[in-house]
Amino acid sequence: MGRSYRRLVIIYRSFMDSDHFLKPFFEPRSVAIVGANPRTGDFAFNAIENLENFGYKGHIYPVNRKYAEILGRQCYTTVKDIPFHVELAVVVSPRNTVPGVIRRCGEKGIKSVVVPGQGFADADDEGKKLQQDIINLAKYYGIRILGPNTLGVLNPFANFTTSFLLLIDIHTLPIGMISQSGVFFTTVGRYSCFGKAIDVGNACDIDVADALEYFIQDEDVSVILLHIEGIIDGNRFRTAVTKATKAKPIICLKTGRSQEAAKAASSHTGSLIGSDYVWDALCKQTGIIRANSIDELSDLGKAFHYLPRPKGNRVAILSGSGGVGIIGIDVCIEHGLYPTKFAQSTKEHLKTIAPHWYEPKNPLDLWPFMMSSPKTATKAIESILNTVLNDENVDAVLFFGGTWWDDLIPSFVEIIVETTNQFPNKPIAISFSGGAILDVLAEHISERLEKAGKGFVFSNPNDAAKALAKLVDYSEFLSQS
Repeated sequence: MGRSYRRLVIIYRSFMDSDHFLKPFFEPRSVAIVGANPRTGDFAFNAIENLENFGYKGHIYPVNRKYAEILGRQCYTTVKDIPFHVELAVVVSPRNTVPGVIRRCGEKGIKSVVVPGQGFADADDEGKKLQQDIINLAKYYGIRILGPNTLGVLNPFANFTTSFLLLIDIHTLPIGMISQSGVFFTTVGRYSCFGKAIDVGNACDIDVADALEYFIQDEDVSVILLHIEGIIDGNRFRTAVTKATKAKPIICLKTGRSQEAAKAASSHTGSLIGSDYVWDALCKQTGIIRANSIDELSDLGKAFHYLPRPKGNRVAILSGSGGVGIIGIDVCIEHGLYPTKFAQSTKEHLKTIAPHWYEPKNPLDLWPFMMSSPKTATKAIESILNTVLNDENVDAVLFFGGTWWDDLIPSFVEIIVETTNQFPNKPIAISFSGGAILDVLAEHISERLEKAGKGFVFSNPNDAAKALAKLVDYSEFLSQS
């Protein structure tokens, strides 16, 4: 019994130490582009040009019997004619040629293939047959297929992408994106908010569960975003996501909620949609954080990256005006957050820097503090933040700004950075509403905070409170797990 157990441990460790089969898709040392073309420019959809512009350092082999060379590289008639080892093939030839290309990849010994083209299970009966042919050939030759109907992968950490679309504003954030649509490849909502990405498309072979398993063990990824229209193997997905949520937060945008949208989604990728009630229950049971829009998916991705998880739902509301503070109470209550009561020591300390007529309470109006000494406004904010965050009744802060002068902004960002370093377990969710004498936009503040790695600015108080509530929910899920 002991010997058998030790043998199982050795096998398990060997499996865990081996590279995941998706690694050649994200970090190939060589790639063949089958069906490559010599056109260049914004609308050329040239994967080779994209790779070169992206700074890919591996070997690129164009394959197209029509050309002797493409972009200065020798062009081969078929993948079998390439006299070097090829880790990944990207097949951009017409759909009726794809099964033949897959066969030649198998004969060449290529084990990883991306099929970007549409017109397979997402289309007519002929397309469905072609996709089944691809599946059968892949099984026979031991090939893993990503797609069809996909942009493939994006990995700025390795300067690699299989996308035929021009990619801009790409960052190496530790956020992984798994989608069933290429629309998420460059931006999500208001932001470009992820690092690595994989579009599973029709998922004829590689699916969301595979991508989840890869991102779980990927040290470059600490937060996972999901866009899902539907899945084929529900049990396998549940197993993968249950494991994943205990390791890393997963934020999911499930589309196709209405009957009409579900029908369109089924046509888009050929996958099974399932009841939205079932999806909602699955999210609650497995700890998935569900987003209801693209912008919310973006906000939550950045919130889980930049902000720490609070220990509880007791919130201090700091606002640039009394009216915004009342809004803060509403959004807190709506999302299950508790506008906490300050400790007596906190109130007494705040009185020492407030006008004599102002009684500090939660929500705390910052304007009286700032007007009492406008030249030292940021000093007042710094003192207030430190005092409030020192309060044992406070788990997090919702900071709703109003009107700001341009010369305050650098100091304000410095204060947030210093304060978050001092209180690493208490998030500060920030939203600015602009102002009549404002010379700097909220986006400028957000850029500075993101560059410092200490936060960003939500578009409105409701979004800030909602994200903070999701952080609380995930903390509770982990503690119960």
